[in-house]
Amino acid sequence: MSTLTRLDPSHLPAIIALHHRVIADLPPGNAATETDQFFADHLDACGQIFGVFDDDRLMAYCVLGLPRDGDPNFGTDHHLPPDLLGQVAHIDGVAVDPNWRGQGWQRKMVEYRIEMARKFGRTIALSTVAPTNFPSLISTVSTGLAIHGLIAKFGGNRFLLRRDIGPDQDAKSARAPDTAIWCASDDLATCRKLLDDGFIGQFCQSSGRGTAPRIGWAPLPSA
Repeated sequence: MSTLTRLDPSHLPAIIALHHRVIADLPPGNAATETDQFFADHLDACGQIFGVFDDDRLMAYCVLGLPRDGDPNFGTDHHLPPDLLGQVAHIDGVAVDPNWRGQGWQRKMVEYRIEMARKFGRTIALSTVAPTNFPSLISTVSTGLAIHGLIAKFGGNRFLLRRDIGPDQDAKSARAPDTAIWCASDDLATCRKLLDDGFIGQFCQSSGRGTAPRIGWAPLPSA
């Protein structure tokens, strides 16, 4: 069975090539187009990149951001106080070769990066997903990252997702309560109203191929 391994600068050309191959197949606005420098920096300076190979061919990669003081930090989008920004880990971009899709790699890569973030002492995992990037949204929410916001970012609309991953934090229940409010992920007006009313998107159910999944919303737990 293929396993994720940490990539190094020798893998940079393969990472960039896979990124552009995957981006070319996505509708505009569904994923950020990253610079070569972004990948170079995340190989060591401000994160790590992990990948999986079929023989010598890179078939999937995922980026873990470990922002330093002064680096761009998703925590600012969540209005985190400055003293918490150093606890943030970014569950950042991924790419999976089309020949390897449907094997659950997106979910596996989110879970792997959360475990690695814990090892680095980070306690808040943050991510962004386009409401119309259905596979990524389902995979990300299924790992316990909940939708806490919706903003314009990376050339389109993005849900802001968060999961607290400190040593005393438990994963959420996979079962939605009967009181959950459901709406389609691309019904942005309803999503925004629920967020404004203090709900977070904790559950996500597929509605069939090519159809927006349903998000299950529940009140934000009291602190």
